[in-house]
Amino acid sequence: MKVIRNIPNTPLVVHTGQFTGRSPKDRYFVEQEKTRDKVQWGNTNKQISFHHYQLLFKEIKKQLNKDRSYHFKGNVCADSKYNYGISLQTKIEWYVKFASNMFRQDRFTDTLGNIKILHDPHFHAQPHLHGIDAPSFIILNLEEFIILIGGTGYAGEIKKAVFSLLNYHLPEQGVLSMHCSANYDKQYGTTIFFGLSGTGKTTLSSESTKTLIGDDEHGWTSNGIFNIEGGCYAKVIGLDKEQEPEIFQATHSSQAIIENVMFDEKGNINFKDDSITKNIRSCYSLSAIKNASDTSIAPHPSTVIMLTCDAFGVLPPVSKLSIEQTIFHFISGYTAKIPGTETDVDKPMATFSACFGAPFMPRAIHDYASLLQKLLTIHQPQCWLINTGWWGGSYGIGKRMDLYLTRTILNACITHTFNDDQLKNSKYFNLSFITCLDTKKSISLDPEEQWQDKSAYQKTAKHLVELFSQNLLQLKISSTSLIKRGHIKINNQ
Repeated sequence: MKVIRNIPNTPLVVHTGQFTGRSPKDRYFVEQEKTRDKVQWGNTNKQISFHHYQLLFKEIKKQLNKDRSYHFKGNVCADSKYNYGISLQTKIEWYVKFASNMFRQDRFTDTLGNIKILHDPHFHAQPHLHGIDAPSFIILNLEEFIILIGGTGYAGEIKKAVFSLLNYHLPEQGVLSMHCSANYDKQYGTTIFFGLSGTGKTTLSSESTKTLIGDDEHGWTSNGIFNIEGGCYAKVIGLDKEQEPEIFQATHSSQAIIENVMFDEKGNINFKDDSITKNIRSCYSLSAIKNASDTSIAPHPSTVIMLTCDAFGVLPPVSKLSIEQTIFHFISGYTAKIPGTETDVDKPMATFSACFGAPFMPRAIHDYASLLQKLLTIHQPQCWLINTGWWGGSYGIGKRMDLYLTRTILNACITHTFNDDQLKNSKYFNLSFITCLDTKKSISLDPEEQWQDKSAYQKTAKHLVELFSQNLLQLKISSTSLIKRGHIKINNQ
């Protein structure tokens, strides 16, 4: 939790200590009468009693009021109708700069509520006394809009705790809160990008020819979409000026905070050095992006992109989705981990995160999926599934999709230049995919054609089909009316 470099006119460099990423097992919701029946309790939404919450609240508040603490006040949600005030009290000064970058200061006169964050990375709970499993904790009181964070210095816990709280309250206002990025094109309208970490959500939305609405959290209302935040928290491992010029420029701005990086022998930041963590982060205000929207508000989406990084190498680079298929992939939230991302991962591993953000969704999946289905039905955007992962083989055999190729595919989706005669039904998945990048059919996008060993492709595809099926059963929603109406299924031939 210490500052490593603080030089005028350069980004602030910090190390966050033991925690260099979120700790989902340490997050709790206070069990209270009004919210008890609306929270989907489980491993990602654990309970803490109101009694134990009160003990922790009093103790961390007492600690924060000792000696000096630092404060931030602002708001979240760019749409004034759905605005919430926010305040942060912390023991460490640089987290105020983090909050100033990440949140908003719109100065709206009215709010739907005021979120209060008490934050002290040096304060540790006593599990046997406070009724939790570890000394570190993130606790959300949904009824009183209070967040307690202690024992962890990872700044991302602050923004995601606020997002989690809003993901409970915004749906009650008829707003679909989304873990997605968004940009706007004057000719082709708004595009939103759903995707888990590592799928390209921030990279693909940060396009110099488009107006950036935001890179991570948005709300979709009856009037359009709005950014919840006022900044970006980009994953910048391997950041390259040529590949990601907008993010590179913003990361090197004087207002930016860069977490958990090393320096080379010349004292320059080395974004390729992952000796601390692969989860190197850059936090900067949207004002550091030249093409960012002034209002952080945009019309209803014309295009919905769902991103996946398929390390098995069997999903097509791009598939056109019906509303029903879009809901299925929203519920599934599929991507894959690759060896090296975690200590126990030695081969591609499927990851499913409902709504592309299950750890941040307190309510039942159906609450979010039904809102999305309603909005898609009314506004009829074109929906696509884009695979930014591997083809020609699984990880270790095939190769990662080239970023230029992915951007070319994305541009064709947004500009509606793909034709229906380029579509082909998958033998294994309930998908219609684009078979070729160009009308001359010189660049094939058929994933099976890219594999030399066709039998290996078929075996791997069937394996992924089974993983999708198992995930749907695990979610215990396969028999709900939402799925039945959508006729969602996976071919298993």
